[in-house]
Amino acid sequence: MFFVLSKTFSFLAKPIGILFILGLFSISIKNRTKKKRLAIAFLVILYLFSCPAIVNQVIKAYEFPTYEISETKKYQYGIVLSGGLVNESKSIGDNIYLGSQGDRLWQTAELYMARKISKIIISGGDGFNRIDTRIPTENDKSRDFLLKVGVNPEDIIQEKRAVNTHENAKFCKLILSNYNEKVLVITSAFHLKRAIACFEKEKLKADWYATSPISDTYGFKIQDLIPSSDTFNDAETIVNEAVGLIVYKAMNFI
Repeated sequence: MFFVLSKTFSFLAKPIGILFILGLFSISIKNRTKKKRLAIAFLVILYLFSCPAIVNQVIKAYEFPTYEISETKKYQYGIVLSGGLVNESKSIGDNIYLGSQGDRLWQTAELYMARKISKIIISGGDGFNRIDTRIPTENDKSRDFLLKVGVNPEDIIQEKRAVNTHENAKFCKLILSNYNEKVLVITSAFHLKRAIACFEKEKLKADWYATSPISDTYGFKIQDLIPSSDTFNDAETIVNEAVGLIVYKAMNFI
């Protein structure tokens, strides 16, 4: 129920949901003046959420910054959070196709190879019942990827029960119940605000390593005033995270 309500609220609060609602109102209203106002509101909202010059600044303010692996301290445990690590439906055979957040997995391997983390916990990825059991799970395929790039199998721990960020922290805390040092949480830059808050709530001391940033580092260009579908998708991602924070606070997860 929590998952359904969370996703419904998230859809309605995101740009696509707002535009969808405005479209429905526009269809149902017969008054031409009101229709015109709704059309203007639709275009303004669409522009605000698809303008790179605006959205990129918002993302920069929200995302955690990235830093060099060489600047990272050493940790016994690195925890990589699942969710887009691997494209399971395409990775049925020996080939492994990384997902939209595959950079989390690659950066984890880089940290391990640089001896910045000694053991890797893959958290989540198998929590939902699969319709097609022939499709491999994200957690298992993530492990396969790490093995392929040279990670020692004895250094990989699989936490398969988590289905959200709250449970990532909850179940990792159970695994590390007797561990009192800091761990390194590895996830996307836009996801770290919620992730670190969840780990702090579970009283698991954690530092962070940001991966797959979506904000651009270059300066302003005149073409940044032109709407972009990619920018609209980035805005959706950030709004979804902001909604997630609100929901998690309401549920006392953070």
